[in-house]
Amino acid sequence: RRDFTVNAMAYSPASGVLVDPFGGRSDLHAHIIRAVGDPSARFEEDALRIMRALRFSSQLGFSIEERTDAALRHASPLLDRISVERIASELLLLVGGAGAAEAIRTHWDVIATILPELAPMKGFDQHNPHHPYDVAEHTLHALDATPSADPCVRMTLLLHDIGKPDTYHADAKGGHFYGHAKRSAVIARNVLVRLRYPRAFTDEVVKLVENHGAPIIDDPKNVKRWMRRLGHDSFYRLLDVKRGDVGALCARDQKIRSEERRV
Repeated sequence: RRDFTVNAMAYSPASGVLVDPFGGRSDLHAHIIRAVGDPSARFEEDALRIMRALRFSSQLGFSIEERTDAALRHASPLLDRISVERIASELLLLVGGAGAAEAIRTHWDVIATILPELAPMKGFDQHNPHHPYDVAEHTLHALDATPSADPCVRMTLLLHDIGKPDTYHADAKGGHFYGHAKRSAVIARNVLVRLRYPRAFTDEVVKLVENHGAPIIDDPKNVKRWMRRLGHDSFYRLLDVKRGDVGALCARDQKIRSEERRV
């Protein structure tokens, strides 16, 4: 009745015997997430296993076995049966993993089952020379680029541009997203409240989303002003958010921003 083969082993310290009826040891060495037995049946028993598979992939860098992957995609509508608290817990662990961007990228439609607000970001061309990626890919590259494992920072980067499709405007110079930070903050709050994250966590992420475009420069007065406005901890979190955001820009802009920081 275990979910995945790597979790379906038992070891007896007394006898030194490893009980491994489903080949979990082999899958562990091969870095594979594989459902025990019939994968469709496992996800029918508990659809949260869908999120657990993605979370393990994100945290451990494991790939999901082909039949297991096909079954979890097919079963993703079953996530509607799962309490939001359980989903929220797994989502936060998933987003915090070193492989979060790839896990989300390859299962965007599955994640959009629980976060439908993400769906419009996929394939949304920004038509902007500073942004070589669509909104979804920019978001995932930003997740990859941040040096922080802080849950607030990671969730902020997942949601920081979620309002861009609602604020798109084009002119002769290309695409613009005026007011997207405020719109993203509104959507982020709706998402986090729906998933019943703690109020302090929600407020912090919303604050970071709303201020992710803040013009912070290497100037003592500027730094003091923003630190007073945001608070010490939030200020340093915002720097990590901005490092991720800049890391998802075109190479030329990354170089310019890096040089600006050294001035």
